[in-house]
Amino acid sequence: MSIISFEFFLMVAIATIIYWCVPPKFRWTVLLGSSLFFVWYVNEGSIKAIVLMLVMVGVAYLSAVISSDLADDKARKIITIVSVIIEAGLLIILKESAFFLYRLHIDLNKIPFIRLVAPFGMSYFTLSLIGYILDTYWKVQDVERNPFKFLLFGTYFPLLTSGPIVKYCDTGEELIKEHRFSYTKIAFGCQRILWGIFKKLVISERLSIIVTTIYDNPDRYLGLYVWIAVMLFVIQLYTDFSGCLDIIYGVSDIFGIQLPENFDHPFAATNLSEFWRRWHMTLGNWLKEYVFYPIMKSNAMITLSGYLRKKLGKKYGKKVTSCVGLFFSWFLIGFWHGGTMNYIFGVGLWMWFIISLSELLENIFKKISLSLGFNTKCYSWELFQRARTYVLFALGLGFFPAKGFLSGVKLYRAGFWAKNPWILFDGSLLQLGLTAADYNVLVFSMIILVVAGLISLEKKVSLREWISNQNFMFRWMIWIFLFVFTLLCGKYGPGYNAADFIYKGF
Repeated sequence: MSIISFEFFLMVAIATIIYWCVPPKFRWTVLLGSSLFFVWYVNEGSIKAIVLMLVMVGVAYLSAVISSDLADDKARKIITIVSVIIEAGLLIILKESAFFLYRLHIDLNKIPFIRLVAPFGMSYFTLSLIGYILDTYWKVQDVERNPFKFLLFGTYFPLLTSGPIVKYCDTGEELIKEHRFSYTKIAFGCQRILWGIFKKLVISERLSIIVTTIYDNPDRYLGLYVWIAVMLFVIQLYTDFSGCLDIIYGVSDIFGIQLPENFDHPFAATNLSEFWRRWHMTLGNWLKEYVFYPIMKSNAMITLSGYLRKKLGKKYGKKVTSCVGLFFSWFLIGFWHGGTMNYIFGVGLWMWFIISLSELLENIFKKISLSLGFNTKCYSWELFQRARTYVLFALGLGFFPAKGFLSGVKLYRAGFWAKNPWILFDGSLLQLGLTAADYNVLVFSMIILVVAGLISLEKKVSLREWISNQNFMFRWMIWIFLFVFTLLCGKYGPGYNAADFIYKGF
């Protein structure tokens, strides 16, 4: 069930009507029923997948309840460690096993259990469950003793599609809160859903045609074609992923539920570290809280920090220690995206290398800029930094759609094999699957996207809030235009495959 399919919106419509008709204190049960139906539907009735998901939720629930009732810290620690190992182990075995099996020369296709039983959205709900186990162990989160309320947290259907990764202290309480009917919330929710569909169907689907054509034919499309695909894939992924999340946030808004944001204008970032603080924020925050900080507080890292500070000085010793800790976080970011080296390198280690290098050489870069007489306080310098950040991010992300690490390397090599700038002017781009009209729609749509982002940045409010403060006629003109434009220009029709999202079902 795609979240832009008729079935999904029909389910949401039915759930919405029932949700707002029942008494407030029972509304969470409507969400639970809808979520369990969604789990059954998207797992295609697979008993193994459904039971496994319920077991994982049950492990997290029982771990927190039992641990909270024990006075023995050692016993609590053992229960917590075993529970985390179970949750993380199942995720690794069922979703990321290719990384290990490939190195053991084991054919993944000969082990059908490995992937067939993985529940839908496993990568998202597993991290949320692990976070809950650790938070209750550290006593920064109260234990939820109602198993059905906790089951809702583990199975809330919008979160299973593409996240965000949530904490129980924020979202768990939101799900069971007695929300009051709000026309504004419902209107905002519908508007955000429309905005997400526009991003996906009008922009991302068109870019996908260009990117896929070039990536699937590296021997034919050389030189500038490669760099076009690499640079456009960033926008494709952004409009795909953020578009999916817009729909998720919109559906939750309709129920009166507020979820943590996953994007904060990432293309306004002036360095790669800031970019990742604005991109997939809930994953970054999860790794910071449950991986990076515990590693940095470990005895081994404290000892290493003391040694490096003596050898390199307090400042550089601290930076190098931080880079060592960040290595594990960035490796896991790449590993989480997929158990193959194109993800581990492109989305993980490449980003770690650039961020660490910029941290360690920060003073040198500043001296070079001063010696060359650059004015680092002007807008043109900021614009340069944003463009540089975009390119560095794109170079790593370019491995994401490749069929493997070596395929990604081959693609980049092909980018240097030919010098063909004339393809921008001789009509060659029309051979990539899009017509001239498609390119016009694409350019116009991306202008809308940029203008919307600039308004939101400048006014420091969401686009919906800014539009809601405009005159009645202007508001309706914007939303009616966007609806009609998406309806007429969205990439769907006969043979259309409900536009699966790139991050769907991780």
